[in-house]
Amino acid sequence: MKRSILIFPLLCMAIAGQAQQVSPLWTDFVSAKQQGKTPVLPDFSYAGYHWSEKELPALTGKKVFKVADYGAISNDELYDDAAIQKAVDAAEANPGGGIVFFERGKYLIAPDEDAKKQIRISKSGIILKGSGSGAGGTEIYQANMRINGRQFLFKPQEGSTKKLTTITGDVGRETFSVNVQDASKLKIGQDVVIRHKSEEFTKMYFAPLDLKPQWTRLFGDKGGMQIYEIHTITKIAGNQVSFKNPIHLDIKMVKSGSWDLESYNSISECGIEDLMFSSNWKNYPEEFIHHKNEIHDYAYEAVGMEYLKDSWIRNCEFHDLNEGVFIRSGYRMTIENTHFRGKKGHASVHARTGYGVLVKNCSFNGAQHHGAGTGYSAVGTVITKCSLGIDQNFDIHSGQPYATLYDDVQGGVFYNLGGPEPGYPHHGKELVLWNFQHRSVKDQHYDFWDSSRRRNYTIALPILVGFTSNKIVTFDHTGINESQGKPVLPVSLFEAQLQWRLKGSDLTKAK
Repeated sequence: MKRSILIFPLLCMAIAGQAQQVSPLWTDFVSAKQQGKTPVLPDFSYAGYHWSEKELPALTGKKVFKVADYGAISNDELYDDAAIQKAVDAAEANPGGGIVFFERGKYLIAPDEDAKKQIRISKSGIILKGSGSGAGGTEIYQANMRINGRQFLFKPQEGSTKKLTTITGDVGRETFSVNVQDASKLKIGQDVVIRHKSEEFTKMYFAPLDLKPQWTRLFGDKGGMQIYEIHTITKIAGNQVSFKNPIHLDIKMVKSGSWDLESYNSISECGIEDLMFSSNWKNYPEEFIHHKNEIHDYAYEAVGMEYLKDSWIRNCEFHDLNEGVFIRSGYRMTIENTHFRGKKGHASVHARTGYGVLVKNCSFNGAQHHGAGTGYSAVGTVITKCSLGIDQNFDIHSGQPYATLYDDVQGGVFYNLGGPEPGYPHHGKELVLWNFQHRSVKDQHYDFWDSSRRRNYTIALPILVGFTSNKIVTFDHTGINESQGKPVLPVSLFEAQLQWRLKGSDLTKAK
């Protein structure tokens, strides 16, 4: 057992005013990259739109489809669902897609409580764009509850996933290549998914940590943590296949299940910009209670984005909603300069499965029970330079996501994590809290592997670097706890890793 204690806040504040020191873990990362060795820290730089190697697009030259031309008129107190869908359909019929544009004003959607109805985007290149998310801009208002019905759903038409080949040997984490049984169905530039699920590997992965029998999804012939890593092929040499982005866990051959490469079917270059999404949740006659019922958790849900690649949300606001943004199997996505406000609801941004979802420069303000987070096999999720409300928890929603970064985040706490107990542990290895600024109204103690309680924090040996707090905080079962009470350099691990990868320069040595 490893216990660490945060020093008293006044002393912590005094230390924070001193010159920051370079993190030894950052030094290890740079050294390992230079020498071709495995760093302690995952390389989180492969997150965001086009792996953050490109800016979000300017949209110049794209054809514009005004929703007004299809019958959606703002501020007329008529429902606009059908007209908006017609504008989307017209954009989808155009080669290269287009911008579905909303003029200023308020647009009403959801004239009934049929949760099967939604505005559906199923082709690449479709951008929903308003005239600003603030006062005087564009508001899309969900009038009626539609439980478990996300009102704008980006998702390709149903397509089957195909097994392409099988991995034939062990591979270490943070490496880029695998050997496969047959590479004939693979090609350079192809996106593939590494898939595996077995009780045998799960026990090996979490050892020596104990797994409770109540975590039933881990056990049996069909049990185990689900591995779902999306990668892009850059090279094929015989039966060796190389990827652009690193593998974030140790692949080990087991007798009870194969490691497969499968196809990844997606749409791409889709976005949402300059819109406010809101709902009638603000007028519901009860204040939010977590998991009280389906109304409290799922009645008003704005956006779903499933199987999207190189897509984004920027400069938007989400007000008075039970759920803001749900991402499933997203790859290389960015949520940027987007803010959550209003009556408290359930979830803000949740990324499950997928690889490399980046949430950057966003604020959550206590508007949902869960701030930005992840769950269910997601890999390489990065939340950076964001702010949470005091005692607003981040969202590690069980299902064993791994290699997650909370980076230069202000506010937030770790208790009351989400997810059903059969789906525990909450998180696998390499949850990294880098310069995390914990904000609570009272002192806290976190045992990150407390198997004695139902409401626990089952996170496998998290890595804390430069953790600070306004109250006294103590920990058990951390993996590494470096420089507690002292913010470190680089201030942002994500930005430093990205600059190192793209430019070969070290932010901590810049003058």
